[in-house]
Amino acid sequence: MKPTKIKKLQARSKNLRARIVAPNTLVVTSRSNPYAHHIVTLETEPDGSIHARCTCPWAQNGGYGCSHVMAALNHVAAKQQRVLSFWLDIDEAKRQRHRILRLAGANRDGAIYMTTRPA
Repeated sequence: MKPTKIKKLQARSKNLRARIVAPNTLVVTSRSNPYAHHIVTLETEPDGSIHARCTCPWAQNGGYGCSHVMAALNHVAAKQQRVLSFWLDIDEAKRQRHRILRLAGANRDGAIYMTTRPA
């Protein structure tokens, strides 16, 4: 299930804290409960696609690209002195004229595109 309000999720993700706990695994704070955390795992495919899993209820019910995943990806990008922006279709991403990354959906129902630029 692909999110529909990507910019709203992107804004929410900026208020979440992420911390790397193992290679490709991050802990991200919960937006609804400040004492709860979600585990996000990131995998990069040989074609450059990124697959992310989160333990939040929305992700557990087939959603991908939740605010926790975005916070985790932003944290990793910040470590590399990069900034990400998220887009629902490839044409929106191409208009930005920056490098494009692809966050693949679990059921091959599309993707979320990210542009990356120097911080």
